[in-house]
Amino acid sequence: MSLFAKLNRPVHYQPPSLPAPTRLAAAAHRILSRWPDVVANPPERDRERLVAEMFRRFETRDWKDARLSFVTSAARALFDTERRSRPALERLRRFYCEEIEASNSRTFLAAMMSVYLGSYEPGATHTVALARSLAKVRQRLDARSRLLVDQVPEVLDPHKGAKALGSLMVQMNDPWQGLRNLHVLSPHAPGIMDFAHLAFVESLAPKLDQSTEIGRLLRWLKPDGHEPRASGAGAAIEALLTPWRDRDPSPHVQHDLITKIVSYYGDPRVRGRAGAWSSVSEDLLTILLRWLTGANIRFFLEVVSAVEDSHMWAPREKFWLSLYNQKRIDAAWVAFSDAGAALARRKAGDKSIPFGRQIAGGSRSGTCLLILKIGGKIVVEGSSNYRIHIFDERNSRAPKLYQPSYDCDAIRRISGAQAKKHLGHWERWVLERI
Repeated sequence: MSLFAKLNRPVHYQPPSLPAPTRLAAAAHRILSRWPDVVANPPERDRERLVAEMFRRFETRDWKDARLSFVTSAARALFDTERRSRPALERLRRFYCEEIEASNSRTFLAAMMSVYLGSYEPGATHTVALARSLAKVRQRLDARSRLLVDQVPEVLDPHKGAKALGSLMVQMNDPWQGLRNLHVLSPHAPGIMDFAHLAFVESLAPKLDQSTEIGRLLRWLKPDGHEPRASGAGAAIEALLTPWRDRDPSPHVQHDLITKIVSYYGDPRVRGRAGAWSSVSEDLLTILLRWLTGANIRFFLEVVSAVEDSHMWAPREKFWLSLYNQKRIDAAWVAFSDAGAALARRKAGDKSIPFGRQIAGGSRSGTCLLILKIGGKIVVEGSSNYRIHIFDERNSRAPKLYQPSYDCDAIRRISGAQAKKHLGHWERWVLERI
């Protein structure tokens, strides 16, 4: 007896009475929303063992006690990036395709549809094989798969399926919800949605100087209540930054881009070239870094202005903003005192604006610091009566930018700094030294 003949032997039973259809549909929707995938995603450490056991059973035709959950989990491992092109497993992959064409089990077919979508790679041999077999049994697919295929027939095209989904996304105001309405219940899942995402970003790119289109892409990257999309994030960040190579967006749009991109994927100044930032080109990353520099300076000035009552603060604010607008400041970082940090969080609200902490106590517990890189110099500005300190960048003890904490008293004791109070022609003194 074949595998699926054993798995699908009829069982005679008295069916229970069913609840009202509307209640049943609502319950099904809740279940699918929470567990949208019909195939368990086996941990990496178990995948080789699963495939080896499935291959052994296939070779020996030993289907005793073989459960459908085991068969479908093994399929997930067999068609993953590690094993789907392995020549030694070609006969097992072909066996699965043959079983798709022979099976009447909607549970099995739903699982293999999920495997197809999750392993989709345009034009790849395994994608072509799975698409061909699933297309042959289209009318036998489970209800959810049929609804998807009926609404988007191209989804079973092994070459154009992802682009078709990407084109549909361009027409949706809310691609995340729009895809779920098409019964793609995990729009950020790997496979076909990785390539649909790239097609969507490519189509949207020429319009990403418009705030409505920027908002649409940002909502797709981070839908409410869900984690940010990781795969293809670098391409999306590049598309969001590309329109601003030679001009700046409005302050509102710039602020929205800074705070949302950084809250989704972390601050590249702190994280370095990790995660999404690993695939963002240097010239486009420079645009964001320039914006972050300005955001840090303005944020520092805004917070300190709210707590600083000295008449001396207004000229400082004017001076540093003037240097930034002249593109003299290469990078900036902020370290707030406890009180400043509390105010900064209230001002930022749910927007992520990274900053460090100033940890000196005593009479300096309320001091906030602005650390700047200007050419080959590191400049430390402080609130209240804190002196300006200028270090040569080659001084190994000079403060480094993007640190989590700074002690303003310790900075004062670093040898090799030039320091000056905000008296007389202090602005000229700074300009002569930078």
